[in-house]
Amino acid sequence: MRIPRSARRLTAAVAAVCGLVLALAPPASAAPAPVTVGPLPVSAVAPMGAKAAALTARARAGRARAAAPAGAAREERAGTLAARRFHELQLNLCNSGHAGCYAGGQAVYEGGDLIYYLAPDLVTLNEICAGDLPAYLQPSLAEAWPDDWTYSLFYPALNKQTGAPITCTNGDRFGNAVLGRVPAALWQGVNGWAGEYTAQDGGTEKRTFACAYAIGDHLACATHLSAASEPIALAQCQALMFSAVPAIRSAEGITGRTVVGGDFNLEYDTSDPENAQNCVPGGHIRKGDGDVQHVIFSNDLTFGSTAKYGLSYTDHDGFLVRLTKP
Repeated sequence: MRIPRSARRLTAAVAAVCGLVLALAPPASAAPAPVTVGPLPVSAVAPMGAKAAALTARARAGRARAAAPAGAAREERAGTLAARRFHELQLNLCNSGHAGCYAGGQAVYEGGDLIYYLAPDLVTLNEICAGDLPAYLQPSLAEAWPDDWTYSLFYPALNKQTGAPITCTNGDRFGNAVLGRVPAALWQGVNGWAGEYTAQDGGTEKRTFACAYAIGDHLACATHLSAASEPIALAQCQALMFSAVPAIRSAEGITGRTVVGGDFNLEYDTSDPENAQNCVPGGHIRKGDGDVQHVIFSNDLTFGSTAKYGLSYTDHDGFLVRLTKP
């Protein structure tokens, strides 16, 4: 669910007046806010062939897929394994059931269909329920890439007071996910990582992130930052990009090959101290949807173009970033 910038700034101002502790984003010379990072299980699925299409058809109760959104079509997937297209799709599906943008679960089918039509290599997901991945989203990617491995990992947002996962209205865990594919010839397994930000706003939700390292191929992270305070959102973004991602790279013994996507609740605005560009480390590039969704990637990946796809059952566009992987 999106909160307008004016409301976020008002919330921060009121909280400050009332004496709530709202940590400001650190200056450029200071160390970013710390994070906790630990291992996380990953669901890896071997090439499924025609089984993936059967799974998605069953999930739709036999109904055909919806027509492709305007501008979306099955994209060219040619390229060598050494230098191949590497496309990232960012989706916020508003599927908790609590927010006003909730559409009875239809956003998951709409998002899964977009995944099928675009055949991305990587999908970063916000505001989903854990069961949405095996039920429709991962099979949709597997249907797009029937001869390749796919993987998914999920990490919930947490209740700040109890530490328990925040839940969707159906009782399932609510949070962020990374969904990806690796060519069968390059598959070496995948390791999962997740963490929680130290900087949090005054609400009950503890914001988190999830990362997957497809061994030898790429590192991908998904996050959803504070919607109540832009200074807190920026502090979280800096913690992820300047602390967590380097820590994971160090643990895995890698450099580069990194993509981070999510709903940052920050805009690109050079006149704003909470400019999304202020959490982009050297050696990385940011592309945004003109609103609050952003993708940051290491500059060993070559940028091609971006595209937005209007969606009917969530309050965010689908945001595609076309890259080429060395």
